[in-house]
Amino acid sequence: MSEKKKHSGKRLKFPEDIIAAATGGIAALPDGMATGAMAGVNPVHGLYAAIIGPFVGAWTTGSVYMAISTTGALALAVRGSLNGLEEKDKLSALVLITILAGIIQFLMGVFKMGFLMRFVSNSVMRGFLSAVAISIVLSQFADVFGYYRSKHSNKILQTLDIALHYKDFNLAAMGVAGLTIILILFLDRTKLKNFSMFFSLIAVSFLSYLMKNSSLKLVGHENQIPNELPNFVLPQYENITDIIIPSIAIALIGFIQGAGVSHLKTNPDGKYPDENKDLRGEGLANVASGICTGIPICGSVGQTSLMISAGAYSRWANFISAIIIAIGVFTMGELIEQIPMATLGGILIISGFSSLKWDDIATIWDTSIQARCMMGFSFIATLILPVQFAVLGSVVLTFILQIVRSSNRVRLNSLVLSEDGFLKEIPSPKEVKNNEVIVLNPSGSLFFAGSYVLEDLLPTADNAKNSVVIIVLRGRKEVGSTFISVIRKYQKHLKDHNCILKLVGVDKGVHEQLDRTDLEEDIGRENIYRFDSEIGKSLIQARNDGYDWIKKQQ
Repeated sequence: MSEKKKHSGKRLKFPEDIIAAATGGIAALPDGMATGAMAGVNPVHGLYAAIIGPFVGAWTTGSVYMAISTTGALALAVRGSLNGLEEKDKLSALVLITILAGIIQFLMGVFKMGFLMRFVSNSVMRGFLSAVAISIVLSQFADVFGYYRSKHSNKILQTLDIALHYKDFNLAAMGVAGLTIILILFLDRTKLKNFSMFFSLIAVSFLSYLMKNSSLKLVGHENQIPNELPNFVLPQYENITDIIIPSIAIALIGFIQGAGVSHLKTNPDGKYPDENKDLRGEGLANVASGICTGIPICGSVGQTSLMISAGAYSRWANFISAIIIAIGVFTMGELIEQIPMATLGGILIISGFSSLKWDDIATIWDTSIQARCMMGFSFIATLILPVQFAVLGSVVLTFILQIVRSSNRVRLNSLVLSEDGFLKEIPSPKEVKNNEVIVLNPSGSLFFAGSYVLEDLLPTADNAKNSVVIIVLRGRKEVGSTFISVIRKYQKHLKDHNCILKLVGVDKGVHEQLDRTDLEEDIGRENIYRFDSEIGKSLIQARNDGYDWIKKQQ
């Protein structure tokens, strides 16, 4: 293993960490401003978040390389949450949303809820992220075309409204945005690709300053960048009922995006980071960001990738990048105010389009009709609904799909002993015959709807007598109340026809459930066969006991 993979990630390496920090810090300046503007607040709140994120996250996350910063998805969710509020109330609401989202994420990490990411399907995730990318692009059209009179909050309607007022477009804004985009695309093909956004921002802003076009909207026209540390603001908790749902949604967005970053690169020891520790780190970073009036933040794929490609060696790279961003903000506030909003719009359009993963979309499209539908639903919902509600809806839909898929995967086969002494799996019979032993092996989830599917698959004993049905439960650590009810009902059905039920491979946890619910007493303790490490031992024993029971009945 190389030296780089053996270190703990806590030791500064010069000059690698310094170079990576400078690269990431310079790139984060325009990105933080742009996402702050996208969130519908003073861009300085995006800059504050870009400082606090890596400053706190560098030492609190499980990932050595994760860069916690602003993202377009979170900015859009914040904008939707603040819509309708008066300007004087937005800062207090922003602080409360960010702190609550951080507390929720921290508690999720404490209670080890990182595993929930496994239940968010790839198709839902890709649909959501693709719609966010498109929303980022559409949300910049007002700045790019210089038309700010649209009253629609929905990005599609706003885009249509802007298009209908093409006669009112600002040619200077269009030229500035177009030049920014062209310059970024050009620099991306050179050795300066890691600095393309920063150099484009500086060059186009300087050119705009020389032009002195009064029709261009600048950052400083509506927002002032203070050359000082942010004032600490405590949230007003009387608004918590209006803010709690958006805060949960923003916490989930950050959780989903952060989980993707966690597995972007292994830690120097070769292991993937602890996603629960990443959650706790993101939560603490958001609480700190909220107190410092920053917008919500999470693990950023773009910023993390940039830091890694720039040669980040340890946690110091992210920490030092925060210091570089702070120096830039607190010493160049007046210069930042001269940046045209159209330039930020051009940068975000590039960011939005670069977030579209066409290969992933094509893979999902080719997988199945169901995958296409799920991706399409998530995509359309995110474009039409506020981001926070689209996220909650997509997550709920994912869980419903998981339950439906699990229930649809329930299978019931019969195990028979072949002539060579091995167990052979065949389709289960529809009916139980007289004087026979049937071994049933269910597969799939037996929780919720899965238990009802199993009930429909169980063979009936309407025409049977003196038979034994054995159900194999090997490998199941617990069962649900629905399964208990189904088995209790089936046991009674068999008993009414002088047949008995045996359960085989019963784990300790399942046995305790059977005992607490009195199902063990109904079935009979002699018909419960506990789990045995020797595969097939308890099954063969139950099968033999079944034939002995049948002989006694004849």
